[in-house]
Amino acid sequence: MSTTSKPRHSVPSGAWDSHMHVCEPSLFPLSASAKYQPHAATLTEAHTIIGTKLGLRKLVFVQPSTYGNDNVCLLDALAKVGPSMGRGVVVFDPASTSLEQLKKWHQIGVRGVRVNLKSVSRVMEPEEFQATLLAYANAIRPMKTWVLQLYVDLAMMKQVEPLMERLDVKVVIDHFGSPEKGRLMPAGKLSEMQGWDSLLAFMKHPTAFVKISGPYRFSNDPEFKDIEPLAKELFAIRGGKGCVFASDWPHTRFESVDISPWVDRCVEWCESDAQLLESLFRYNAEELWDV
Repeated sequence: MSTTSKPRHSVPSGAWDSHMHVCEPSLFPLSASAKYQPHAATLTEAHTIIGTKLGLRKLVFVQPSTYGNDNVCLLDALAKVGPSMGRGVVVFDPASTSLEQLKKWHQIGVRGVRVNLKSVSRVMEPEEFQATLLAYANAIRPMKTWVLQLYVDLAMMKQVEPLMERLDVKVVIDHFGSPEKGRLMPAGKLSEMQGWDSLLAFMKHPTAFVKISGPYRFSNDPEFKDIEPLAKELFAIRGGKGCVFASDWPHTRFESVDISPWVDRCVEWCESDAQLLESLFRYNAEELWDV
């Protein structure tokens, strides 16, 4: 597990971490199909590292792939923090999960479902992928405020953006849309990354969001400076109202990372724009997660 330092810059009061995980294999066994063995990441550690050190006291618990469709660990943590300080994004089968079940989860703070193809290296043809998104959107639409969260390759954004009107739910994309590792382009050439223009078009929809998170998953710069062009292009759309900050703690498969420089970079990229800073760390999350 990483030893996270304290950032040089403070985040706004009431800030949210829109993407983090808890994992306790000794209490909640992993899925038999888990692709890797994660480190334990407890709620107590999350409060210490994310809350005390980073200043992000409100948490969005996201279901990791290692637990499959068994959300018990996430729901346990969410129940402990309560809906005033937490939200949850679960995983379920839309063909077999009832509306009554979604309503029960809603009561304790669940506000979304995650479709995760990246962590399990799953490939879908465009027709299957779009049908899957529509099935999940149809399942959560009656909940009115739930979110469809996608962890997919950036290239797949060309399949997502044209569907936005039909999906008719809030959609959030993990980790900048997941550009290809080590293939970031500089300012002025971002459109050369397959899917980037589709992500920008997606972000123009009022119900579209992207997580400013997981930089080490696609950047080779420990200071994350090469991500500045991506961040600023996204901040420029809708006045930055579609961007939410996230720590991605405990940085699964990158556990040795110190995430504090990432917090500092994001604060600095707001360039003393107090409204953008508040939006990135607080207000956009409150809108996205129905706070």
